[in-house]
Amino acid sequence: MKRTIILSSLIALLCSCNPETWDLDITGMFCGSSPGIDTRIDDSFRYNDEHGFPVIFANDEEYKTYICTDTHVDTSRNYWKQFIYAYRADLDCPLAIHLGDLINAQRHWDFMKEPLTTIPANPLKSDTLLAVAGNHDLYFNQWSEYVRLWKTSTYYAIVRTPAGKQDLYIFIDTGEGILGKRQTEWLIDRLNWADKQGFRHISVCTHTHLFKRDSSQGHTSNMPLEETYALLNLLKQHKVELYWCGHDHSREVTNLGSLQAVLIDALYDAEPNPAYIIATYGDEPIRYQFVNL
Repeated sequence: MKRTIILSSLIALLCSCNPETWDLDITGMFCGSSPGIDTRIDDSFRYNDEHGFPVIFANDEEYKTYICTDTHVDTSRNYWKQFIYAYRADLDCPLAIHLGDLINAQRHWDFMKEPLTTIPANPLKSDTLLAVAGNHDLYFNQWSEYVRLWKTSTYYAIVRTPAGKQDLYIFIDTGEGILGKRQTEWLIDRLNWADKQGFRHISVCTHTHLFKRDSSQGHTSNMPLEETYALLNLLKQHKVELYWCGHDHSREVTNLGSLQAVLIDALYDAEPNPAYIIATYGDEPIRYQFVNL
């Protein structure tokens, strides 16, 4: 009887609310409300085939990459603006990365984009900002909005130094808490290709943390264990140095031999301990520091 009452109340809540005004995608917490991973892969690969992959030029042999995650932009976006000011002012930074959950709920994409058009870029350096989709970016069936602004969520980018050394960044879509067969096959193919290219550093960038901390994010809390084990094996086999991720709104560094999995704090204005990463890529192993705001 109690379960019936709870279920009836939930159905009544879902039916009585206007989805256009929700700030919480209740159905999305239980099953994805955007297209599934195979459709998102199709969209990403179509864009990749038409436009290729970014090649970014650093000013020096050593450069910085600014990395943030979980800005959850709504009408408040102060920390997001601070991040943009910081990476655009740094002449040593040709690349910035957002690891997903760019927006907090529906109707917030224009708030997210606005600082990118009003904060001036630095003409003396590359001003490339790349992103992957997080679970909040898929809620409310918003994949089409993500694609409109960010184009692709499964791809790679190369940073090239004046001496011709190259660093590889691979971006994978874990916004729904799953890699999927086709994306896994693409990742294997890219890593096999990378083995032959002599990259100085290889990093993987995504939203979902490798290791389950709790179930607070519903079906997106983490990838299935089988995928996690397979992914870990791939990353170590192909000498990936850093796995950058977010999603859990906390900080954690896990050392797995030559691989480090770095979980970065949220950069959401409502968070008590917001932070982002400045990573230094050079001839030595990748160094990084947390910047607390």
